Amino acid sequence: MEEKNTLEISHLGVSFFTRGGEVKAVNDVSICVPQGRIVGIVGESGCGKSMTARAVMGLVKRPGRIVGGEIRLDGREITTLTAREKRALRGSEVSMVFQEPMTSLNPVIRVGKQVEEALKVHRHVDRKEAKRLTLEMFEAVGIAEPEKRWGSYPHQLSGGLRQRVMIAMAMICRPRLLIADEPTTALDVTVEAQILRLMKGLCENGTSILLISHNLGVIAQVCDYVYVMYAGRIVEQADTFTLFQKPMHPYTAGLLGAVSSLRRGGDVLDTIPGVVPNLLHLPAGCSFSLRCAKCTAQCTGTMPELIQAGPEHMVRCLYAGEDDHTGSV
Repeated sequence: MEEKNTLEISHLGVSFFTRGGEVKAVNDVSICVPQGRIVGIVGESGCGKSMTARAVMGLVKRPGRIVGGEIRLDGREITTLTAREKRALRGSEVSMVFQEPMTSLNPVIRVGKQVEEALKVHRHVDRKEAKRLTLEMFEAVGIAEPEKRWGSYPHQLSGGLRQRVMIAMAMICRPRLLIADEPTTALDVTVEAQILRLMKGLCENGTSILLISHNLGVIAQVCDYVYVMYAGRIVEQADTFTLFQKPMHPYTAGLLGAVSSLRRGGDVLDTIPGVVPNLLHLPAGCSFSLRCAKCTAQCTGTMPELIQAGPEHMVRCLYAGEDDHTGSV
């Protein structure tokens, strides 16, 4: 039986129109998140991960806009919804955990009240029931003394506690799709494990999760499938085991190699030379060509297509599979 996709992103394009020209932050990106699964997106800062998530949430702000493609939630096209329809969708059917909890929480409202608001708006529960469910969720995400924390203001909480409040707020309505953008940042390993178990539990109840993370260990631990982004494009995608055991794109191999060098206990950290290119001035061919040790003249003149490298394994490289990039985390 074929899996049902909760989220289907097809050929998505998001651009920012500046005085210097068009910045293609997300360029022809297609991603599927099956029902009850966790799908990961990895890549360096500035590669388009968070902007893809914001497009799904309908939160791309000027001078940016969606310039192409489709986003379907349970088969329903959502890029064409009105602003009111998008607001109704956010928090009930799709929720997001943002990277910066301090800027996402209202500084003058108690955190418990902020979490309760989602329940009142989307689930229409009374005040007493909303508080009971909020305290239960606070406990589930590892917030000690939930009654006390319920009455705190954001500035009275540590970064880790604020992050847990944001996770509680995103999960409180049991959304069909949860987008988690670096959800375990600033959390210690014990709480991180607790949050990841909670996310897995949500999946068992039918929630689908799109997980954005720099932490390859987290991705390896919980994700079923992984997309690797670079300079606004998907450069490789595969099931988690295949991607970590046999990466075929030099960029993927470089990301995994850096983690492996740490685990080997070496004195020197393996790194990828250079930086992500300016999206206003991308190379004519492969976006990774300026940093790739295997780059040839053909790479600098041709943008590779995503090609089939194996069952459910796609890669955007002219020389995929010619070298052994095997690695593990």
